[in-house]
Amino acid sequence: MPNQPEPGGPVTAPDVCPFCKSTDIATTSKSVDVSTYWRCTACGQVWNASRLQNQRQPWSDRFR
Repeated sequence: MPNQPEPGGPVTAPDVCPFCKSTDIATTSKSVDVSTYWRCTACGQVWNASRLQNQRQPWSDRFR
C-alpha cells in the first residue's frame, strides 16, 4: 500500500479505501498517527493502515 507509514516517518491519510478503492475516507481522530483508524464512507469498512499491512490474508489472491 502506498501510504503505509514508515517507522519514524510522517503519517498521512490514505488516498483510497483498500477494500473498495473509494476516495470517501474519514477518521474521528484529532491527530493522525500510526494508531489512527479510518472509515470508508462508501463501503463502511474500518481499518488501521499499519495493522492492515501486518495482517496476512492468504485468501485475498484467490479471488482476483
